[in-house]
Amino acid sequence: MESHESKIKKSYGSLRPSEKKVADFVLLKGYAISSMSLAELAADAGVSEPTVMRFVKSLGLSGFKEFKLGLMKDWGKEDVEGKSGSNLLVEFHISEKDRIEDIPSKIIGLTIKALEDTLKIISIDDYNKIIAMICESNIIDVYGVGNSGSVASDLTVKLVRIGLNCRNFSDNHVQQICAGHLTPSDLAIAISHSGSTIDTVNTLKIARESGAKTVAITNFKGNYISQYADITIYTGDVETVFYSETMASRISQLAIVDMLYMGILLSDFGLYTNRLDKINLLVKEKNY
Repeated sequence: MESHESKIKKSYGSLRPSEKKVADFVLLKGYAISSMSLAELAADAGVSEPTVMRFVKSLGLSGFKEFKLGLMKDWGKEDVEGKSGSNLLVEFHISEKDRIEDIPSKIIGLTIKALEDTLKIISIDDYNKIIAMICESNIIDVYGVGNSGSVASDLTVKLVRIGLNCRNFSDNHVQQICAGHLTPSDLAIAISHSGSTIDTVNTLKIARESGAKTVAITNFKGNYISQYADITIYTGDVETVFYSETMASRISQLAIVDMLYMGILLSDFGLYTNRLDKINLLVKEKNY
């Protein structure tokens, strides 16, 4: 059965602003919500009680009691395990007083949390649809800047390696020129952790206006870019006060790239592995 956490993250983009305040508070407090009354939750989240009930109904639940029982079931075990002494420090609040030897465990803990969070909210149906869209498209444009730009390059190399007509340009002006020439037989994939990077959002918008199919890879709160995507595949969202949020998002994005790549290979195993063998032989011949 799908967890409340997954339901919240999948429906986040369609919630009203006041309902998002409830969602943010629930995701922050987790298991602790199960001991709160409706009035307490509303007061602490800074909303009205009817807003909390609308939020609960948006998850497909019958009422507040069912909501709390679900939270106890979803987060209860994790809460117990967390108190049992896990060595993984998933928060990344560092100061000059921290020890360097603690950094490896913090980074690994943060990465594991980000990947687990992403796995919880992956829609297998959307995942399958994106694989089909990639395989069936004539031209595949991939857009991204900054950290997401490196992920866009990785996806492009993987798709080119198995013979797909994929292109990626670091210059946003060139990206938009290419997007303007796409057709309904083409696909545009935009990668943005925040979902609000103006260059990436505008380029995906141009691609959609050109008639191309569109896909966005963003975190579950990135609903701005999602309005220009036929399908959005979401990563989790690790809240921190440091640059580590960007680091964790890159790992989650790369995991999605690998998921898509392996899914494409499996969609026509003979075709794509033969292409891959040909390229691997070519690369091997260039090595000493």
